[in-house]
Amino acid sequence: MIIVYDTETTGLTLHPDAPVSKQPRMIEFGAVLLDRNGMVVEEASILINPGEPISAEITKITGITDADLVGAPSFAEVLPQLRRLFAESDTVMAHNLPFDKAILRSELARLNVYDFIWPKRELCTVGLYKDQWGRNPRLLELYESVIGEPLAQTHRALDDVHALVEIIQKEELWLMD
Repeated sequence: MIIVYDTETTGLTLHPDAPVSKQPRMIEFGAVLLDRNGMVVEEASILINPGEPISAEITKITGITDADLVGAPSFAEVLPQLRRLFAESDTVMAHNLPFDKAILRSELARLNVYDFIWPKRELCTVGLYKDQWGRNPRLLELYESVIGEPLAQTHRALDDVHALVEIIQKEELWLMD
């Protein structure tokens, strides 16, 4: 299985040596599991209460408000579901995987969780297309280039995953080495 995922967060990651307490928190997790033929098997969309207020800037980007997160589970509460999704996969794919991986690792470190099963194979669409573009392509640009129509990007995790899945399916990226 292939897990394609994205996160929405309280901000951008800091230097890896920065204390984990200063790193941004996850506020939304979206994922799709694809089978070996690139077909959707399962999807997940989870709002996560970060335990701290989110900024007006993040609300402007994502549309997610503090009110949306009242009553949402904490990262610790959604961890069993994330463990299952990742454990079922032998490949992980994301657009800017280093960012999303750093966010997930920071959340795990806050909980002193170091036994999270991470898929053996990693594919990042930013990295896959960087040479072709001569820079890191944005998801909007990549989608329009590959799919041939503009993407109405919402900066919501599952919406971004759906766009990425369309690119993956059209380009058959799961077949890449």
